[in-house]
Amino acid sequence: MVSPLLVVSVDAMHHDDIPFARTLPAFSRILEQASIAEIEGIFPSVTYPNHTAQTTGCPPAASGIFNNLQFQPGRGDESEWFWDAGLLRVPTIFSAAKRAGLTTAAVQWPVTANERSVDWLVPEITNPQIFDGLEDQYRRTTNAASLERYVLPNLHLVDTERTKGKYFGFVNAVSEQILRHERPDMMFVHLVEVDTARHAGGAYGPHVHEALRQVDRTLGSYLDALEAAGDLERTNIVIVSDHGHLDTEQHTNLNTVFKNRGFLRVDETGRLLNYDVFCLGAGLSGQLFLAEDITAERRTEVEALLAEIETDPRYRIEKVWTADQARRDYGLDGPFEWVVESEPGVVVGMLWDRPEILVKGEPDYPPPVGAHGHAPRHGGQPVFIATGPAFLPGLELGRRSMLDEAPTFAEVLGLDLPDAEGVAMSDALAAVTEPA
Repeated sequence: MVSPLLVVSVDAMHHDDIPFARTLPAFSRILEQASIAEIEGIFPSVTYPNHTAQTTGCPPAASGIFNNLQFQPGRGDESEWFWDAGLLRVPTIFSAAKRAGLTTAAVQWPVTANERSVDWLVPEITNPQIFDGLEDQYRRTTNAASLERYVLPNLHLVDTERTKGKYFGFVNAVSEQILRHERPDMMFVHLVEVDTARHAGGAYGPHVHEALRQVDRTLGSYLDALEAAGDLERTNIVIVSDHGHLDTEQHTNLNTVFKNRGFLRVDETGRLLNYDVFCLGAGLSGQLFLAEDITAERRTEVEALLAEIETDPRYRIEKVWTADQARRDYGLDGPFEWVVESEPGVVVGMLWDRPEILVKGEPDYPPPVGAHGHAPRHGGQPVFIATGPAFLPGLELGRRSMLDEAPTFAEVLGLDLPDAEGVAMSDALAAVTEPA
């Protein structure tokens, strides 16, 4: 009989949050015998590519999830995120578990909408404006059993008055109920309180500690549910995170630069008409797309402008990578031509109705206070905290790749994940389970 696996993503938790987490009731119970690694994440260090790596073991060049947002120029805040599992180009651990006959659950995990391999599914939907209300949002993205048993009875817990954090109560309640009543063999949950706090208040401070306290209460409810079912001692619990945060210092709005230089055109109302080059933002980095019909001469002019931007210290752009370079060095690929890596703390903006450069302290400097999307070598690093019968206790595992997490989960469950580019952290495992 397989030992269950519970994976909880505490979005934006840093490795250096662990000392404070040890002072909290539920975190301390998990950390007491845990083996711990500092994780090098995926570039760009945004939520969807990294959570995809955690379920596939693949970088964006293989998975197809290269940003949070899909490239839909002109739609702005209406742009769709990579929320639907049908956009994935590689198999996930969910499909591997399903093939092996295991029961599965996923709550608020990115890129799981309409994931047929998940029995109990409450997907994360980050652009509900394309749906006709909350109920339609879930009717179109999950299965009938999950909808009727867990989504609809708890939908009143979604705080529709809030822009940020409106799903906190809903996700916490639904995930605990599924864990308690369904007792799945494998469950993935995504909690975003810490990420929300860091965006609003910066990378460090009392607001982060309060968010960790909120997460701790949810973790406590999971431990209680497992204990009540008699499953606590046999369950493997892994806490992960996807990226760190940096305090923002500047916005460099590249699409404004492109508009001012005549490479992007808008009408009298400010609506995008067309472009030669367009920046899709990824927080503290960006991806540059060329018009399909661009001429060789015009492309040369774009390249000259990018060289100017890269060398002009006002813009604070550390490097403009070609797609080939980004694939080679970061495993990042997509339908773009270049990747823009800014200096730490510089937001690569995709709006064209703001000044080219906005510096912190100026009266119209926009939120957020904290951001991510930067190269994973900067700032606080994600966590991997593992405890349970499959894991050796108390190891300091050093720095590992996020690509190694999915193969490790697969090995714990005895699953085969042949497309993964990472390798299992076998040195952290108490025993190797034969593939199912």
